[in-house]
Amino acid sequence: LLFEGIGKQIVQRHYQFAPQDIGTTLWSFATVEYFDESVYKAAASELTLRKSRSFKPQELSNTVWALATAGATPQTQAFDTTLVKQSQRSYNDPITECFAAATTELIRRPNEFKEQEIKDVLWSLSKAGIRHPRAFKRVAEYLVGSTTESENVRGLNGFSPQGLGNLAWSYARQGQLAGGIEESVIGSTGRLAVYETISLDVGEDLIQRLFTRIGETIVLCGAARFKPQDLSNTCWAFATLGLLHKDFFGTVAKVVNERLKSFNPSNKSDTSLVKFKAQEIANLVWSFATLNYKGGDLLHSFTPYIIYLCSDGKKSTEYDVKTISQSFKRQEVASIAWSCTVLEQYP
Repeated sequence: LLFEGIGKQIVQRHYQFAPQDIGTTLWSFATVEYFDESVYKAAASELTLRKSRSFKPQELSNTVWALATAGATPQTQAFDTTLVKQSQRSYNDPITECFAAATTELIRRPNEFKEQEIKDVLWSLSKAGIRHPRAFKRVAEYLVGSTTESENVRGLNGFSPQGLGNLAWSYARQGQLAGGIEESVIGSTGRLAVYETISLDVGEDLIQRLFTRIGETIVLCGAARFKPQDLSNTCWAFATLGLLHKDFFGTVAKVVNERLKSFNPSNKSDTSLVKFKAQEIANLVWSFATLNYKGGDLLHSFTPYIIYLCSDGKKSTEYDVKTISQSFKRQEVASIAWSCTVLEQYP
């Protein structure tokens, strides 16, 4: 009732809300999973291109993050300068203009955005299904330089483990969102269509340099503090784009192996760093298989843990179709089985 009451006030007098009020309120709504399309549209209508310079980076990133999390529907081709004709890129709704305003400011003043705010804007675009080549290229140039000789670049050291994972995921998802485009439109050199597209969006040298820096940063800073989801997202992004960074994947394999070998079901103090969800397992082994990188005993290390999950988390190692289906979806089972075959790990 409280959120409904606040929502009604937003709809009735959204023009009275300050930028901070809009960002904070929508962020709160999305965080507690309160979704009312009319409320989000009313609030978003206040973040326009005309007003965008008056919004702080946190207000901009909070707003678009909330819209993406709430599943608000923008016009997804409005900013696709790579694959969509200019005549088809118009928009006239508040949700899309809100994204336009946030990305315009990120492109114009990236130095004012904190690392979390940068990744939140990019994640929001990819989560909402919006391709925005110009924004992703601008951020990549700002973070790692437009050329190898570029000076005064921002770098990636300020990103959290989750931030690096979401950053990598966002770029890979941008390429993936173009999956419905005809091959003749994006061209082909025999490589993955996802890689072809992101190369057209950002530039082949630049995307490789960005992901190389992501891999190097994780190796140097240590992957031990990365949660399973962060590791899974980052590996998935590398594999989706067909980019193998051997030091990074070797580091991930080592960390995962060590965690799984130390896992003790009866130890209630085991942290979230040890506990992998089914989707995280499937995405990790799929990533290694897709890049044909065996990663030592990775699959063998996962075996007792998977049995533990399939036995419903009990001390018993007994499992059946029912308990397996309660832990793993069909696609996840198929992905793990395919990965075992590719990596030549047989019963």
